[in-house]
Amino acid sequence: MQNKTFNFEIHDLLTQFVAAMDDVVISRYNKNREEKERIKVRYVHAPKERVFYDIVNKAQNITLPVIAVNITAIQRDETRVFNKIDGFYEPVRRETEGKLTTHISMPVPVNLSVAVSIITNYQSDLEQIISNFVPYSNPYIIISWKTPESFRINNIEEIRSEVLWDGSIQLEYPTDLEAGTKPRFAGNTSFTIKGWLFPASDDDYYKNIYFVNSHFRLTEKYNMNYYSYSADLSAENAMTTTETISISGAPLLTNLYSNQYGDMHELSGTSVILGDKNNTFIILGQNFQYTTNVLISSTLETLYTNLTSLSYTYYPTVSGFMLPSANYKIMNKNAIHVTLPKFNEPEFNETVKINFVVTNSIGWKDTNSISTELYYISAL
Repeated sequence: MQNKTFNFEIHDLLTQFVAAMDDVVISRYNKNREEKERIKVRYVHAPKERVFYDIVNKAQNITLPVIAVNITAIQRDETRVFNKIDGFYEPVRRETEGKLTTHISMPVPVNLSVAVSIITNYQSDLEQIISNFVPYSNPYIIISWKTPESFRINNIEEIRSEVLWDGSIQLEYPTDLEAGTKPRFAGNTSFTIKGWLFPASDDDYYKNIYFVNSHFRLTEKYNMNYYSYSADLSAENAMTTTETISISGAPLLTNLYSNQYGDMHELSGTSVILGDKNNTFIILGQNFQYTTNVLISSTLETLYTNLTSLSYTYYPTVSGFMLPSANYKIMNKNAIHVTLPKFNEPEFNETVKINFVVTNSIGWKDTNSISTELYYISAL
C-alpha cells in the first residue's frame, strides 16, 4: 500500500457531475406569466451550511439562486463486485523500449453520495430548478470520463458512470422571519455516482504477444464398450492426430512479381534477372504494415557494400544490404513495391543468388520461404 494511487478519480467524477447539470437557466415572470428576465444559476462546491454562512456574512459575495454540491459518503458497491478479477492488459509505448504491455489492476467500484442543495429567494426559482433536472433523471443520467492518464496507455478508454437520483426532495420554506430579512427557500436532495477507484499501476512492463499457437485434437464420434473401454481408448482409430494453428505477427511472404520485361509476371522456382534492366518487384504477403526494413541478401558479399546484421529474440540473426526507404514502398498490409539499386558488378563472370528479406520488430521472412530463387548473371 506504499504505492501512490491518487488519480483524481473523485475530483473528475464530481467535476463531470456538475458539468452535466450546471447549465440551469431560470426566468422571472410578471403576473401575466410573461418572461421578463433570465438568470443563470450558480453552482458552488460546498455544504449548504457553508453557503448559508456566507450569505449572512456580508463580507462574502454569495447571491441567490445558488446550488451547493458536496460529497457526503464513499462506499464500495457490492453489486458490482462479482469475483476476484485480475484486471486487464493495455498496450503502451515508451520512447526507449518501444511498444510494450502494462497490467492495469481491477479498479474498485465505489458509490459517491452527493448532497445537492438548492437555495433561492423565490419559490418560483426553486420550482424551475427542480423541473430542470428531475425529468432527465428518470431513471438515471450517464457521465463519461476516462482511464487515468498516469497509466500512460496508448488508447484512453472511455468509462461511463451512472448517476442515480434518490427520487425525493426535502423542501424548506421560510418561517418566523425577522423584519428586513429576505426569505430563503431550499430544496435538499442527493445523487449517487457509480464510479471507480484505480490501484497503482505496475512498474513492470510486459512484452507483446508475438505468437499464438492453438492445438486441436480432432475426434470422431466413437462408441466405447463399457467392458472394453481401455482397449477402445488405445485403438489407433480412437483419435486423430493433433493439429496446430499458429498466428504470428511476423511477416509472411506468399508471392513475388517482377516487371523487368515491361509487364508484371509472377516468379516461381528459379528466375534470372539482368543488370541492365529496370528491376522492380512487388512482394505479396501479410503483416507488411509493421515492416521496419527490406534487406537484400546475396551469395556475393561485394554485390552491395555496408551490410547490416539484425538480431531477434525468436528468429535467427539475418544480414544483408538494407534498402534505403526510397527504394521500397509499403503499398498496404499485403504488398511492398521494391526497386533494386545498381549492383557493384562482380569482378569475374559468376552467378549470384539474390534473396529479399522483409523484417519487423518480431522477426523476418525471405523469398526462400516461398521456394523462389532469384539469380543475377553478370555475363550472358
